[in-house]
Amino acid sequence: MSRWFKRHPASELFLFAQALVALTATRLALYWVPLPALRRWVWRTLAVGHRLPEGRRLPMARVLRCAAAASRFMPVSSTCLATAIVVQALLHRHGYTVQLRIGVRIPAADQFAAHAWLEHEGHIVVGGPASVVEQYKALPDLEHLIA
Repeated sequence: MSRWFKRHPASELFLFAQALVALTATRLALYWVPLPALRRWVWRTLAVGHRLPEGRRLPMARVLRCAAAASRFMPVSSTCLATAIVVQALLHRHGYTVQLRIGVRIPAADQFAAHAWLEHEGHIVVGGPASVVEQYKALPDLEHLIA
């Protein structure tokens, strides 16, 4: 872990810390807080309404790498939904518009499975690979319901 910290600039370390706290809080809150309220809280907490100026924005790959690193150090395991909500907010703050997708499948009798992922310009950026996402039937766009 210390090597990771030594190799990255302060902007990435700050993003890592934001992601770690937001992922952990979001994961725990999913049990008690309705999705629309939770998403609003995450976006407000991460100041998504105030996009970073051009010079302070990180490339998408770095934002995704910081979020992935944070998920590995969480005190609780994350879920695809918690990860998608937080990473969507972080990417939006850095100037990227990604769509939250939720899909469902029924793998066997009386079982239900759901998965959340993020898409950017038709490509899966979180929650992939495509072979996993293809197993789920995407629900209609729900963002307007949870915004």
